[in-house]
Amino acid sequence: APWGGAEEPKPPEPPKQESSCISCHAQLEGAALEPTKHVDDVHFERGLSCHDCHGGDPAAGLDGDPSAAHDERKGWTGKPKRLQIPLFCAKCHADAAFMKRFDPHTRVDQLSEYRTSTHGKRNAAGDDRTAVCVDCHGVHGIRAVKDPRSRVHPTQVADTCARCHNDTVLMARYGLQTNQPAAYKTSVHARALYDRGDLSAPTCNDCHGSHGAAPPGVQSVAQVCGTCHTREATLFREIEKKKGLNLAPCIQCVVCHDNHAVQPPTDEMVGVGPKSTCTSCHGPDDPPYRAADKMGRSVQGLSARLAEAHKLLDRAERAGMEVSADRFALRTGQNQLVEARVLAHSFDEERFLAAVREGMGSADAGVTAAERAFAELRQRRLGLAVSLVVIAGAGFRKTAWLLEQLFQVEVSKSAVQ
Repeated sequence: APWGGAEEPKPPEPPKQESSCISCHAQLEGAALEPTKHVDDVHFERGLSCHDCHGGDPAAGLDGDPSAAHDERKGWTGKPKRLQIPLFCAKCHADAAFMKRFDPHTRVDQLSEYRTSTHGKRNAAGDDRTAVCVDCHGVHGIRAVKDPRSRVHPTQVADTCARCHNDTVLMARYGLQTNQPAAYKTSVHARALYDRGDLSAPTCNDCHGSHGAAPPGVQSVAQVCGTCHTREATLFREIEKKKGLNLAPCIQCVVCHDNHAVQPPTDEMVGVGPKSTCTSCHGPDDPPYRAADKMGRSVQGLSARLAEAHKLLDRAERAGMEVSADRFALRTGQNQLVEARVLAHSFDEERFLAAVREGMGSADAGVTAAERAFAELRQRRLGLAVSLVVIAGAGFRKTAWLLEQLFQVEVSKSAVQ
C-alpha cells in the first residue's frame, strides 16, 4: 500500500498568463489563425508559449495594439527565415541547463548532429530548400516522439521523409531518385511496422540517422544492418579475417537483399537457380558458383525433408497416434535449418553443410517416427478387424443356437397340440 495510505495533495498550478498572441490571432484567418488551434503542442503543455520562441511582450497587446506585443526592444524576432531555423530551435535545445528543467535525460546534441548531416551541410552552405527542424517536427502542434500523431513517430517517419523525397522537382535539384519511400513500403521491415505494429522494425531514421541523417557509405552498410542483424554481421567480419577478404567493395548486404525494398529471404536466394543472388556475381566457371550450387541444393533438400516429416507426423497425430515427443525432437532439425540459413553469410561451405547434415538427421528421424506410427496404426487396425471377425463369428454361432432352441420349442408345442 502507498506510504501513509494516501497521495500527498498536489500544489495548485499557477494561473496561465493571458496572452495577447492567442486573443489576437484567434480573430484572424488562415495561417495566422493556425497556431491557436494547437493546445496539445508539446511546448505549450510544458508551459511555454508564443513569446518563448518569437519574443515580444504577450501582455502588451491586450489593449488592442498588436505593435506593442511585437516590440523588438522586448525581444520580438518574428518568423525566422528557413536558413536560421536550426539555430532558432537550438537556442533551447542545445542549452543543457535550460533543457534539464524539463527532462534531465534529454539530448542537447541535435544541432551538432544536424551539422554533420547532408541536410545540415547544405543548410550551412546557404541552401534554403534542404530540410530543417520544422520540416520533420512541424511548426506549431509539435508532439512528443512517442505520440502516434507526431510526424516523427515510427509509423509516420517514412511519410515525413517522403514529403521531400517524393518531390521529383525538388529531388531533381540534387540528382536524387524519388522511389525510396514507395520501395520501403513494400519491404519486410514496413510490413512488420505497419501490419504487425512492431515499433522496433526499422524505418528511415534507423538506417540513415535522425538529426545526423546521411546515406550510409559503402564501408558502413554492414555496420548499419548489423545493428539489428548482429549474427550475420559477425559472420561477415569472421570470413574477412579468416580468408583475408575485403568484402566492402561489394556493398555486402545490399547486393543480396536490396536497401529500401528489402524482401523476406528465401532458400532459393542461395544456389544457382532463377531466384539466386549468388549468380549476380559468380558464373559457372567460378569455384564459388559450384559451392553455391551445392549449398543451395542442400538447404532446399533439408527444408523439403523437414516439411515432409511435419506433414507425416501431422497425419499420424490426426489418426490418433501419440507423436508429441517426435514432433518436439523435430525442432532440432528446424533449428539447424535456421542456423544453416544464417551461416550462408559466412561463405564457409563446410560449416554450412555440417549444419545441414545435422538437420537432415533430425528430419530423417522424424520421417522414420511417422512411418513407425503408421505401421503401428496398421497393426492396430488389423487387430481390430480380426477381433471384429471373431466377435461376429461367435455372435453368429450363438444366434444360430438360439434359433435352433426356439425351433425345438415350437416343434414341441405343435406335437402337444
